[in-house]
Amino acid sequence: MQNGRSGALAFAPAPLLEVKNLSVDYLAANGTVHALTDVSISLARGQILGLAGESGSGKTTLGYAITRLLRPPAVITGGTLLYYPATGEPVDILQLTPPQLRAFRWNTLAIVFQSAMNALNPVLTLGTQIEDVLRYHRPEMNREQRRARVVELLKLVGIAPDRIRSYPHELSGGMRQRSIIAMALALSPEIVIMDEPTTALDVVVQREILTELIRLREQLSFSIIFITHDLSLLLELADTIAIMYAGRVVETATCRQLQSQPRHPYSYGMLHSFPSLHGPRQRMTGIPGSPPDLRSAPSGCAFHLRCPFAISACSEVLPTLQHPTESMLDQLVACHMYNPALTGPDLPTNADFAQGYEAAYATRKRR
Repeated sequence: MQNGRSGALAFAPAPLLEVKNLSVDYLAANGTVHALTDVSISLARGQILGLAGESGSGKTTLGYAITRLLRPPAVITGGTLLYYPATGEPVDILQLTPPQLRAFRWNTLAIVFQSAMNALNPVLTLGTQIEDVLRYHRPEMNREQRRARVVELLKLVGIAPDRIRSYPHELSGGMRQRSIIAMALALSPEIVIMDEPTTALDVVVQREILTELIRLREQLSFSIIFITHDLSLLLELADTIAIMYAGRVVETATCRQLQSQPRHPYSYGMLHSFPSLHGPRQRMTGIPGSPPDLRSAPSGCAFHLRCPFAISACSEVLPTLQHPTESMLDQLVACHMYNPALTGPDLPTNADFAQGYEAAYATRKRR
């Protein structure tokens, strides 16, 4: 059911990358896993777009699909990936030939993989590994030019130039992570996808890496898709945040909107799953239940089995992304709570969400 409210963020700047109705399946003998279903997101120039959700929500699959790094049994079953260059016609990434794709990666689109700090070759020096990118993609550069570029990149991410001769085991975890980021920036790409780049780092090093990313983004004007399950981190870093659940985007909003008033019950549950550093002590109730098996996702809204506010329509009809009200044209949510024909004209508030989760917590405790 829809209430006639439409589909894309109003007043949004022209996109640099647009994902439209992307679907990805993992084919297996024990059933097909529908990892992504009709996912649509948009990344503007210079923007940091955050992707948040529980493990298994499809965040990493989306990052790999955008870069076309998915391997069998993964199959892209539908959708388009459009890159908009500064001049010329849009490029459909899914239609690029292998030679075109090799030229597109690193030059236009780079990725920092999850646990990337362990991805360096242990038997090659740091300088050699970064030079390999330049040697392949910039064959016109001589050895001195490549070495100068490596030194420039290391300085850019806060690593001393003399580390160019160091092996990965001689670097700390934070330095290895910075090295991978330097490698991703080697050819000055317009888009960098970062898949949980601060995983396994202590909080002090995490802060250093994030501060470095913000500085580099401002200095080099590239756009970032930042993938993480840590919503609190995105609230400090991102411009826009997309919340994913069970292979779908269930809410898209600016950082400020999501922090002040999340619209989807799942977004509220995620936002209040970590304690505040300020204010009075609060009991953390959490989101009941577990994510669904994507081989046989429930009908209707996939979150309805865990949602304290589910109504009969939630188990029958799939909600689509729409504006919460006619005036909220820069926020999207996939939830029947915003269909006045089903729930009335009043919008749920943070107090309503808190009361609903508290009641669900009390019910679980009695059991």
